[in-house]
Amino acid sequence: MTLRSLRVGFFLALRYLKRSSLWTSLLVMVIMLLTFLNVVVVRGVLVGLPVGATATYAREYAGDILITALPDQRHIDRSVLVANTLSSLSGFKAYTGRYLTAATVHANFQELPKTGHLADTVTVTAVGVVPEDEDTVTNISGLMAEGRFLTDTDLKGVVMGDQLLEQYAGGGPESGGTPETSGTLENVHPGTKVRITINGITGEYTVVGVLDGKVGENARRIFMHEQQLRSILNRSEDKKDEIAVRLKDGVDNVAWRDAFKNLGMVNYATIQVPGEAQGHFLDEVTQTFSLLGDGVGFVGVVVAAITVFIMIFVIALNRQKEIGILKGIGINRLAIQSSYVFLALFYATVGICLGILLLYFVIAPYIAVHPIDFPFSDGVLVAPLFDTLIRSLVLIVTTLFAGYLPARMIVQKNTINAILGR
Repeated sequence: MTLRSLRVGFFLALRYLKRSSLWTSLLVMVIMLLTFLNVVVVRGVLVGLPVGATATYAREYAGDILITALPDQRHIDRSVLVANTLSSLSGFKAYTGRYLTAATVHANFQELPKTGHLADTVTVTAVGVVPEDEDTVTNISGLMAEGRFLTDTDLKGVVMGDQLLEQYAGGGPESGGTPETSGTLENVHPGTKVRITINGITGEYTVVGVLDGKVGENARRIFMHEQQLRSILNRSEDKKDEIAVRLKDGVDNVAWRDAFKNLGMVNYATIQVPGEAQGHFLDEVTQTFSLLGDGVGFVGVVVAAITVFIMIFVIALNRQKEIGILKGIGINRLAIQSSYVFLALFYATVGICLGILLLYFVIAPYIAVHPIDFPFSDGVLVAPLFDTLIRSLVLIVTTLFAGYLPARMIVQKNTINAILGR
C-alpha cells in the first residue's frame, strides 16, 4: 500500500512539474544552487586561508622539512652531520642551510640628519645563505619586487625584506606614519648603500634586491652571503641555525620526517614539517574559520528551507481544490503529501548536482590555477568530496522536510472545505 501511494505521489509530482511555470522552477533551482555554493564554497575558502598560509610558508621558507636547533641549544648541534645525512634517505632533493643573527641597518648615512629626525635605522634578523642552495629550495629569486637575488659574487650585497622599506610597508606620510616611528627605511632601492652592524662590526653593503614574499619571517629580514656572515660571526659550518629541506614530488614529508628522526638526528635538532613549525596558531585559526563557515552554511540552509516551504505552501494552497478532489476520489494522504516531497526533492537534487559540477569543474580548477591573493597567503579552496556529499545530504534532508510540512498542513484540511476553497 505504501509503495503504491509513493508511486502515485511520484506521478502527481511529474504532473505538477509539467504544468508549473518554467521560470518558477528555474528560480527555485538557482536558489538551491546558490545555497549549495554558500554551504560548501564559502566554508572551503575560509578553511583554505590557513591551509594556503601553510602551503605558502612551505614554498617560500620552510621547504617540506624544517630543521632547527633543539630548545636548549642556540644552534643546530653537528649541523654538518645532519646535512650530510639528508641524502641517505630516498626522496631527498635539496637543502639550504641558514645562519641567523641580529643586525642593525642604517640607511641614508651620507646625509646629515635633520633637526628632530631620528637616524634611519632598523633592527633586523640577518640571514646568511648560499644563494644557489636557497634559490633551489624556496625559489626566492622569483619573489623579487625589485632588483635580483644574491649570487656567489655578492659578498658585499644584501637583499632586504619589503616590510623594512617605507615604500612597501606603508610607513610614510600617506599612512600617517614616518620611517622613524614605523620601523622602516626611507629611500632604499637596489643600488643603495647601507651600513649594517653585526656582532659589533659595521660594514657598508649594497642593496641588490627587495624581497616581496608572503611569509612574515622573510618580510623583515635581510639576506646576505653565508661566507660573509660566517666570517663576521666567526662561526663554523657546524653551527647552522636552520636547514630547510626540499623533497622530491610525491614524497610524504611526514613519513620522511619520521624516518629521518629514526636515524638518530632527533638528538641533534628539532625536525618538523611546515605545519608543526608554524605552531598551533594556524590550527586554531582553521578550527575558528571552520566553525564560521558552518555558521554561514547553516544560515544558508535555513534560508533555503524557508524558501522551499513558502514555495510548496503557495503551490499546495493554490491547488487545494484539486487536493480536495483527489481526496474525494480516494487518493490517500500519503500519496498527495509525497507528491510535494518529490517536487522539493527534484528542485534540491537538480540544484545540488549543478552546484557539484560547477564546484569541481569550474570553481576548484580556477582557484587551483589562480589562488586567491591574500596578503599573508595564496588562498585555496578546501572542499573534499566526502564532506561535500555529507553537506549535500543535509541540504536535501532539510529541503524534504521543508516540502513535507506545508503539504501536510493543506492535506489535513476538510475535504469538502478544500473542494469549495474555504
